[in-house]
Amino acid sequence: MTAATFVRSWPSVSAWGAGLTTAALGAGAIIRPDSGAVASGLGIGMVILGLASLAWGAATLSTGRLVVPRTALAGALGALALTATLMFAAPAHTSVVGVAAASLLLVVVGASAALHLRRTARDASAPRTAQPMSVVGLLVAAAVIAVVVTPALGATQNAVLLRDDGTVPVISHEGH
Repeated sequence: MTAATFVRSWPSVSAWGAGLTTAALGAGAIIRPDSGAVASGLGIGMVILGLASLAWGAATLSTGRLVVPRTALAGALGALALTATLMFAAPAHTSVVGVAAASLLLVVVGASAALHLRRTARDASAPRTAQPMSVVGLLVAAAVIAVVVTPALGATQNAVLLRDDGTVPVISHEGH
């Protein structure tokens, strides 16, 4: 197994992690009772880009190559911009951990797309064939993404539920 086949699955798995986190941040901005028009608009855009990121990751993994890399690069940059804007528009109810995780994963997706575009522009005469994904690379990528995304999703939920007094409601099933 070469290093290239080992890392080939990382952009798609990173897109899934970024998509989940971006969609969660967006959904949190939409469902808050005190969400204003700006936060709701940003949230809708983030949910759309998050779902698009999930679809792109699936298409990339199934074809064995980066699909629509220009669109992927634009989507990653757009999601980064929306995420940063939401952080400034609703800082009290936007998870810093969620924003950091989404940003890191979006940078991986965007950098992969940019490198792919640069490589294909330089090697325009090279044949464009799908190359196999590495199962080991996919498993390692999935494990890393799970370690990054799971805490980010939890922190995103806590930020959305945060009360004005700084507490997060705790659900207890005692006495039932």
